[in-house]
Amino acid sequence: DRVVWTATGSMISAPPAPSDSSASCITVLSSCTAAGNASRKQYFTQTGRYDGRTVAIKKIMKKAFTLTKSIRKEVKQVRELDHPNLCKFVGGCVEVPNVAIVTEYCPKGSLNDVLLNEDIPLNWGFRFSFATDIAQGMAYLHHHKMYHGRLKSTNCVIDDRWVCKIADYGLQSYRKGDSPEGSGSYQQHLIQIYTAPEVRSLSHSEPNSMTDVYSYAIILLEIATRSDPIPKDDVHSAEYSWCPPLAELISRKAEDSCPCPTDYVELIRRCRKNNPAQRPTFEQVKKMLYKMNPNKVSPVDMMMTLMEKYSKHLEILVSERTQDLMHEKQKTDRLLYSMLPKQVADDLRQGKPAQAQSYLSATIFFSDIVGFTQLSSSSTPYQVVDLLNKLYTIFDEIIDNYDVYKVETIGDAYMVVSGVPKENGILHAGEIASMALDLLDVCKTFKVPHKPNTLLKIRAGIHSGAVVAGVVGTKMPRYCLFGDTVNTASRMESTSEALKIQCSSSAYQLLEQIGEYVLVCRGNLQVKGKGDMVTYWLEGKKASATQKAVTSTSLTLQDPNRALFS
Repeated sequence: DRVVWTATGSMISAPPAPSDSSASCITVLSSCTAAGNASRKQYFTQTGRYDGRTVAIKKIMKKAFTLTKSIRKEVKQVRELDHPNLCKFVGGCVEVPNVAIVTEYCPKGSLNDVLLNEDIPLNWGFRFSFATDIAQGMAYLHHHKMYHGRLKSTNCVIDDRWVCKIADYGLQSYRKGDSPEGSGSYQQHLIQIYTAPEVRSLSHSEPNSMTDVYSYAIILLEIATRSDPIPKDDVHSAEYSWCPPLAELISRKAEDSCPCPTDYVELIRRCRKNNPAQRPTFEQVKKMLYKMNPNKVSPVDMMMTLMEKYSKHLEILVSERTQDLMHEKQKTDRLLYSMLPKQVADDLRQGKPAQAQSYLSATIFFSDIVGFTQLSSSSTPYQVVDLLNKLYTIFDEIIDNYDVYKVETIGDAYMVVSGVPKENGILHAGEIASMALDLLDVCKTFKVPHKPNTLLKIRAGIHSGAVVAGVVGTKMPRYCLFGDTVNTASRMESTSEALKIQCSSSAYQLLEQIGEYVLVCRGNLQVKGKGDMVTYWLEGKKASATQKAVTSTSLTLQDPNRALFS
């Protein structure tokens, strides 16, 4: 068993911790772990469990230890100290080679670790809070006639509420004979940087209030610059008066700039005066910082404010992203609905199988460009694509005015259907006929982009009958039509003539029932795979139908409410 001497002066026994325990018992001490490069080493606090809580263990490297009267007096003095900015003394271990000081554990690490960690954003509210915490803790120590003598950013620690606390104070006799935590040139240089000039020349000197103020000035510089006291390229320098360009405090990013750089720099200069008598006391430092700090709130309150701002920013960001997502969804829907019928697209998006559907009556339109092969042979591929794109873009705009569905374009062929997927009685024949006439009129005025003097001629065919429609395949699914009606409509187009629309007898009968179109019998026609068929030319609309359409358009322009009533 190991013996632990507590702050109350009693003796207790604590059994050694199991070898596989993740946290050492405070009495089972080992050398402190160190990591880093050859110059600067980061020292990790050794921890243990005492009285149900985690405590920090500071090992004292001594070959012999005697519990003298002066040590007892120091311990009594230290354990009576109680301040929110002092790391609370818990007890000590007095058995060699495990002599140690046990104190309150602060999980955020040292102030030096926090300042050098670029992943931790620190606004000046937090920085002023750290500077004020140290000044308050030091003012309390000086009020009780206790001087630190080893003050630096590595022994100022941060607790879980982001309060900065001073550690390694007092117990001078207890620590006497302890070897430094690092014997390298970096540690020696670091000690010299924090040491006041009036002390450097003396081999043995007692710490006082003004030497602590000088050390505090170096910490203020670290807080401002968030940099190491010893530059990487200056480890072996003999110059100990480290002071980076104070202009850095002023020429910073707007969100990271000191709110009162002139006053802050003046405070540093006063604390670093070579004449100790010209340095301010920590009580004066507290007042100066209070005037400088625009945010006179605790770090927890600052964090809550920052979290509220972040929460509001996050809400705005989520709202914007949701709106962007809705816009993208709408664009995706428009693209999808331009490729597939809405109902079919919705079923496929929900994972439902797209069932083929039979339609008893529908009208199909086919068209192609007369002499397209010859035109293509005398044009570049780019010119052909440009021609088809401009022509079919105009066609697409026209068919939007009718109750039709564009099935596909294959090369110069253009295929449209009405009555599928939305059934509309016998009106599908009239919708296709009116659309076909409009498309033909456009072609009479359309100019080939790369051959403006060439008249573009199309031929078209219409047929009505039963079809089956459905989606075929899973890769690039297309809504396709099947049945003899499709073949017959294609034959009507292939046997048609330039700038004419040929109708089958079934389409003719439906158009006659509607009674608005001028149809002329072409006569018997030998159709491949069909034999003799009586076909008709769709030449236009009857005058009464045209007049009715014009009147309807005029009425719509003059009196929208009346048109709606009609």
